[in-house]
Amino acid sequence: MRKNWLRITGGLFGIVITISMIFANQLGLENFPTWGVRRTAILLAGALLFAVSLLYRESNLIGKTIHTADGRFYIALIALNVVIFLIYLWFASDGLWKSLPNETNYYDLQANAFAKGQLALDVEPDPALLAFTEKELYEPENRMGIPVLWDATLYKGKYYLYWGPAPALVLTPLKYIYKEDLGDKLITLIFLTGTLVFLNLTVLSFWRKYFTDLPRWVVLAAVAFVGLVNPMPYIMVEGRIYEAAIAAAQFFLIGGFYFLLPAFETPNLTRLALAGTFFALSIGSRTTVLPAMGFLSILILIWAIQTQRQRMLPILLAVAVPIAIGGAGYAWYNYARFGSITEFGYSYQLTSYNLYELNNQTFAVEYITPNLYKTLLNPLEVRNSFPYIFPTRWAGPERLTNYHPKMYLTYTENTTGIFISSPFMLLALLVFIKPRRDLKWINLLLVMFFVVVFLTIQAFFFIAMRYMLDAIPTLALLTVIGFWHGYEVFGKSKIYTAISILLLTYTIGLSLLISFSGNLELFRIHNLELVQQMTWAFNNLFK
Repeated sequence: MRKNWLRITGGLFGIVITISMIFANQLGLENFPTWGVRRTAILLAGALLFAVSLLYRESNLIGKTIHTADGRFYIALIALNVVIFLIYLWFASDGLWKSLPNETNYYDLQANAFAKGQLALDVEPDPALLAFTEKELYEPENRMGIPVLWDATLYKGKYYLYWGPAPALVLTPLKYIYKEDLGDKLITLIFLTGTLVFLNLTVLSFWRKYFTDLPRWVVLAAVAFVGLVNPMPYIMVEGRIYEAAIAAAQFFLIGGFYFLLPAFETPNLTRLALAGTFFALSIGSRTTVLPAMGFLSILILIWAIQTQRQRMLPILLAVAVPIAIGGAGYAWYNYARFGSITEFGYSYQLTSYNLYELNNQTFAVEYITPNLYKTLLNPLEVRNSFPYIFPTRWAGPERLTNYHPKMYLTYTENTTGIFISSPFMLLALLVFIKPRRDLKWINLLLVMFFVVVFLTIQAFFFIAMRYMLDAIPTLALLTVIGFWHGYEVFGKSKIYTAISILLLTYTIGLSLLISFSGNLELFRIHNLELVQQMTWAFNNLFK
């Protein structure tokens, strides 16, 4: 009888919620004339509640899901991911929930160009730019007051993009049927959500195969961590072409890991071919991963020689052929645009620096030392006003503050050191304590890939929070393994559990806080009312 009343009550609530959203304007619940994200999400939630209440029977799939431990676990996992996605959406919309304030639509421009069978963007450069000689054009002072497509590449009178073409290629089929602009923030959201999905799948595969004796809550904790660790939500506030390229590369990279990692134990040619395809698309999204992908290829070769000698050739070809095809395609793409297979367009950027002359200084070993400090140790700034804690541009020691090799930029964008913002990641070190032999190749791959990508970023002439996303998802997977392995090392100690939960709570909480405070000006521009309400509430709370 009680279950029937719960069904009836849930169904009624579902009907009320659905009708309220359909007639929200007439009922005075919504002033916005069109359907926003929030209204749509509430409508879907109401419809889902009604459908579950209507169809529920204890003996059917819904009933068995609700009444089994595994079923409740997967419901909790889905609910957690919905919450994480809504957090992404909240930051992407600056708390508006109705629209995504967008700054760039570069991938849409490139996809439109591809749909027309051309490589150059369908954007005409200002005639004043075309009047310059090649040497004059790339000097920023000469272009003062002239409209430019910022950070795009201008070569022989045509605009191109130096960002990898893979995301635009994925979008191209859609542009044949959908002509409206797709902002880079939406693309960032889609690829970051896709990265979250692959992180989920990879975490679940680790748990099922290597840590089945651990309780289900550690999986939920791991998913919350990989989904919300800084800078996952941070990059959603700006969500420009810069963030979209990194998010796309991580989507394809983590997808490649998902297909590759199980193959170390049970080689499967289909999964290996999918891994190679995803890795090729990752390189085609962001060339920063290219050095690490080279080391990954060497590691796969060593693994195949040591453990799969009888099937070595088909295994290596399954991974290598898609990467080789992707590499050849990228080389052709560069040659067709710039007459060189190694020119990606960096030298011809219209940006704040004359990279036509200084491109050979954008990466240098000398930049690693100050960048390491900023990436690992740069502290937070504490203020007396809401939101109280802020990421800073630079707060390093004097010897590094006065260190300016080549074109290195000390004061650029807000960045919080990993040790300061994400101490939970220190648990990654536990993989080296009593290491498990069955995780040897997985741990080796994740460690190697993280180190190479991380050092590649450190060699760039400045550092930014978004660049941390190049390495953080890989490190996050390693952290999950270390976190779980810690339970084996310390015998499921209550002290270890308490410390882990404390570090996890701090890491996620601070990630969300600095995602807001670090982008406070954008929130003020797009949603001043929200900032004022939050300021009033917190100031009164902490009087």
